[in-house]
Amino acid sequence: MDAGTSLMGSLGLEGRRARRLARYLAGPGAGRPAPLAAVRMAIALAAPLALGIALGRPDLAVLAALGAVFTSVVEPGGGYGRHLRVYGVMTILNALVVMLALACAGQAVAAGVAMLLLGIAAGVSTAWGSIPASVAPTCLVLFIVAQAFSPSPAFGWSVVAVAAGTAWVALIAVIPWPIAPYAPAELATGRAWLAVADYAGNPADDRLQQSALNAVEQARDTVASVRSRRPGWSSTSMRLWATLVAASRVVSLIAALEDERRREAAEPQVRDAMDDVLVQVQAAARDIAVGAVDRSHVEPTAALEQSVERLRALTPDPDGLSGPALRAALISRGRVRAALRLNRRIGDAIDALGLPDPPHVTIVRPRRAAHGTPLRAALDPRCTAMRHGLRLGVATGISVGAFTALAGTPVIGITHGQWVSIALVGVLQPTLGDSVQVAAQRSLGTALGAVVAMVLLAIAYGQPWAMATAIVLVGAVAALLQPVNYLWFIALFTPLSLLLSAVGAGLDAAIASERIIATGVACVLGLVIAALVWPTRSGEQLPGVLASTLDTAADDLDAVLRVASGDLRRGAMTEVHQRAMLGADDAARVTQARMAESIEAFTRPDALAALEATTMQLVRDIGTLAGRVPIDGVAIPDAEAVRVRLAGALRDVADAVRTGARPPAMDDIEQCLAPAHAAVDDARSVADLPRGLVGAVDMLDTIAFAIQRVSTEAGDWAAEKARPDRRWWQRLTPAAGAAA
Repeated sequence: MDAGTSLMGSLGLEGRRARRLARYLAGPGAGRPAPLAAVRMAIALAAPLALGIALGRPDLAVLAALGAVFTSVVEPGGGYGRHLRVYGVMTILNALVVMLALACAGQAVAAGVAMLLLGIAAGVSTAWGSIPASVAPTCLVLFIVAQAFSPSPAFGWSVVAVAAGTAWVALIAVIPWPIAPYAPAELATGRAWLAVADYAGNPADDRLQQSALNAVEQARDTVASVRSRRPGWSSTSMRLWATLVAASRVVSLIAALEDERRREAAEPQVRDAMDDVLVQVQAAARDIAVGAVDRSHVEPTAALEQSVERLRALTPDPDGLSGPALRAALISRGRVRAALRLNRRIGDAIDALGLPDPPHVTIVRPRRAAHGTPLRAALDPRCTAMRHGLRLGVATGISVGAFTALAGTPVIGITHGQWVSIALVGVLQPTLGDSVQVAAQRSLGTALGAVVAMVLLAIAYGQPWAMATAIVLVGAVAALLQPVNYLWFIALFTPLSLLLSAVGAGLDAAIASERIIATGVACVLGLVIAALVWPTRSGEQLPGVLASTLDTAADDLDAVLRVASGDLRRGAMTEVHQRAMLGADDAARVTQARMAESIEAFTRPDALAALEATTMQLVRDIGTLAGRVPIDGVAIPDAEAVRVRLAGALRDVADAVRTGARPPAMDDIEQCLAPAHAAVDDARSVADLPRGLVGAVDMLDTIAFAIQRVSTEAGDWAAEKARPDRRWWQRLTPAAGAAA
């Protein structure tokens, strides 16, 4: 009986895991639909297709449309200037790639060698940021399509067509520049606040939290890249930057409310009051999103203030208690530090959502060059980028060479072998986890997209203008959904590419089934290569990435406390915090890829996944501490000892995570804050609180508690690592003695 119950329970658990995995792959992600990207894609496709069809040159129209498509899917972020620079480089690159492709057309060895070199270069380029990593695959796909284009159009006209399609996207991306110079910054700020509103609506969703943080960081980057025409920063830039500082505080508030909601299961009144605050925060965030682009829009906060007052009436009031009395009151309710943290963050949110103009706003242009990897390190075979480049180059080079030699010959049920190479470019990712996720979504998306393509070709085949209209509509919807889910994007990008093939080469609806076979073959080959050929596993990378993030967080905390003491300029603090945020984002990405490698890690997060979540919260708490330090600093008693103890503890945990050992005990870490607590109590007793002291000490309390959690979770992971692993299929069989 017990054995049967255990077996059925295990089967039910595995079924829930399968459903969760399906939602993860096919459900909407953290991104929002991109209507402006859809408009840009529609305009980018309509002009070259209309011109080519009108001139009777559908082949050149397709080449120009391909250049436009591959340029439109790259979103460089920032202002008009960055768009123009990135698209200008892409115009030159696309022209050079097409020239090389046409020179290699029909020559198997030359095409394979060229693809090998391009693949290695594309893989290495991933070490230099997200923009090169997104541009490189488009160049590879363009090379494959251009060299396999049959019949091949004239060399000169082909290069001109692709360059014109790319340049057309660059032109339409910057046409509003003289009319609305701050439009990119305003739109990015509005999108950031919409992401914050989404997170407030569902604070338990970690993906929405990460989306909100990423949107705020991208908006800051955009504001910092939009200069006014006169020296210095304009009032518009300063206003937008101030709202983004407020957005970071609101995200912290939502995270704090969600933490407290989980702790308040026994107090339904407090939980209901918190839910009401979240509803009002969501409404206020949406109003601010509109106000970012429309100065006349008013952001009402009266309802939020009322809901906050109701919540405050139900939570402990720290003003009447201090020192041991406050701690005893909180401990008696099982909420250590909860009231202090919650009341402070609620106060921050009210100030933030009221959007007061701060007296001093420091806007820092990100030092993007500091985020890259030196060329020597990128070319090191031990580097993930170099490994990826070698795998990608060899795999695509062999496939391109082989299918060029067998052009027109049916192989594995297809006559257009370049589609296998194109799918390989997408499936082969730097790590196995990324490859598994992309392969699953690409195979499902291609199957759905092939059905859509069959329907559209059955309706519009042989009618050039109807085909062009279908291409524009499908391309626009694909661009609209690209940030939401890769599977949905591929489900629409597949009919887009098949319709372009039908226009340029006269192919019919039978090509849809070939596309499914080619993608399936590429997914299988790509996963085999990613798993067996010099593999890079995200699970192996995560401890090192987390250790590096903790080290950077220690540097961040050290810098903040040195700024508070007046020993370091504030600009240096901002730069260090940006590096810490980038490290936290990298850890989140690797954690997600690790989940794709193992259904165990995906459905039953272990201590390592918990450690990543706590590390991310710790980095955000340190950023909040930086925001609580006044411009002229704050005198934290015994600040040197606090700085050495807290930063040193973080570095000890980082070393332990890096080696897989148990970190030293951190039970006494709060003792270093005793002089600071005593100073706060003394200042309260005489009603003479130094500016910023209470907020800074409160946040140091929170950070010390987070360091304790990080240490505990690192120890749990070390213990887990030492235990023999029991796979999911082993848990389907009852453990020994269960029947008894």
